[in-house]
Amino acid sequence: MRQITIISNNQTVDICPTDIYVAESGVIAVLEKARDMVHLGHHLLTHPFAGSVKPNENPYKSVVITKERFGVDYQSVQIVEGCLSVARRMIAERPYRDFPEKVIKDLQLIDKSLLDSGLESLAMAGKL
Repeated sequence: MRQITIISNNQTVDICPTDIYVAESGVIAVLEKARDMVHLGHHLLTHPFAGSVKPNENPYKSVVITKERFGVDYQSVQIVEGCLSVARRMIAERPYRDFPEKVIKDLQLIDKSLLDSGLESLAMAGKL
């Protein structure tokens, strides 16, 4: 059984029953869900800004957290709260534009590739 939960708004990500699909578009909704889960005691396993993709340039986001709650991890809290603050500021300064369908597919692929890379790193580190 998997020991992780994926939080994502990317329809191309393979979601298991224990994962969380965020139907709202945009990075903010995913980061808010990750923040809520971290405050409940789940720990971040991937950085929300992995790959240095700016939150106002790609509306798709996938974050991996622990499936179980281990108690509040203050480093996870700081990271997710900081990312949420930066994302809100950047999106307010420069909102998403309307993307053509081909660009949407490319943005989804970028997010999925970053997620797959993170999962591979977790597997190599023995955390999966």
